[in-house]
Amino acid sequence: MGTWNALSNELAQAIQEVGRSIVTIQAEGGRIVSGILIDEQKIVTTASVISDAEKVNAWISPNELLNASVVGSDSGTDIALLTIEEKIGSVAVFEENPKLDVGQLVVAIGRTWRGNLVASSGILSGLMGEWQSFRGTKIEAFIRPDLNLYSGFSGGALIGTDRKIIGMNTRALHRKSPLTIPYATIKRVIGVLSAKGYIPKPYLGVGLQPVRLPESLKHKLNLTQQMGALIIHVESASPADKSGFLPGDILLSVENYEFGQEGTASIVFRLTPNSEAKIAGIRGGQHFSSTVMVGERPRKRV
Repeated sequence: MGTWNALSNELAQAIQEVGRSIVTIQAEGGRIVSGILIDEQKIVTTASVISDAEKVNAWISPNELLNASVVGSDSGTDIALLTIEEKIGSVAVFEENPKLDVGQLVVAIGRTWRGNLVASSGILSGLMGEWQSFRGTKIEAFIRPDLNLYSGFSGGALIGTDRKIIGMNTRALHRKSPLTIPYATIKRVIGVLSAKGYIPKPYLGVGLQPVRLPESLKHKLNLTQQMGALIIHVESASPADKSGFLPGDILLSVENYEFGQEGTASIVFRLTPNSEAKIAGIRGGQHFSSTVMVGERPRKRV
C-alpha cells in the first residue's frame, strides 16, 4: 500500500508541476486543444486546429485569458508556433534525448475548455526511429502511447517518470491514433517557423506517375528495382525544366532513394529546398543521370 500511495502521490505532483506549462488553446471558431509553453512568450500546439487563424485565445488557468498570435504552422508535422504578449515563468522542461522503452509508464497532460488541468496515463506501446508523416514530412522518432487522448488533449504534453516532457501529443498524423511528436522534431520545426513563419517545401516542378518497369528493360539495363516514376508533365521554368527533364523520362532514384520503396511524393518530400539533388533515370531505353537544384514550392496566396 505504501508503494502504491507513493507512486500515486508522485504522479499527482508531476502532473501539477508540468501542468503549469500547459495551456488551453482555441482558434476563432475552432475546437479546443492544449498547448505547451516553450519559453516565456511562445507556445507550441497542434497545427490541425489553428488552420489559417491569425489570433487565438489561450488560458493558463480558468481565470487567466491570454491573447496569442500565430507565428506559423506546419501541417506535415502538425506543429504550430504561437506568441503571447505577457511573459509567463512556468516554461516547459523537455527531455532532449529521452531513453524510451516499450512498456514504460507515461502520462498525457492537457487542459479543458475551461482551462482546467486534466491527465491520462498509460504505457508506451510502440517505438521506432525516423519516419515520414502522410504528407511526406520527416518526424525524428515514432512514439506511440497507449492511452486515451480525450477531447482537448492534442497539443498537450507526454511525460515520463523523470517529469520531463517527451513531446507533444496529436491525433492528426497517423489515422487519428495517438502519437507523440518528439522534442527533436518540435525544436527543428519551431526554429524554422520562428525565422520564416512557414516550412519551405521542396519543389521540382514535375508530374509523376508510378510505373512498373518491364522485365526486358530491367534485363537490358541490369536493374533490380521493380518500379520507377514516369514524368507526365514538366512545368515551364521549373527546376526540372531548367535541368532538362522531359515528359516520358522514367526516374529511378533521387539522392539514392529508389522510387517504388515509397510513394513518389514521399521521395520528393525528402529533398531539401535550395540544395542540389542527384537524379538517375531512363530516357529512350538508356540510363541517364542529372543534378537538379531543388526549388521551394510556391506558397498559396491567401
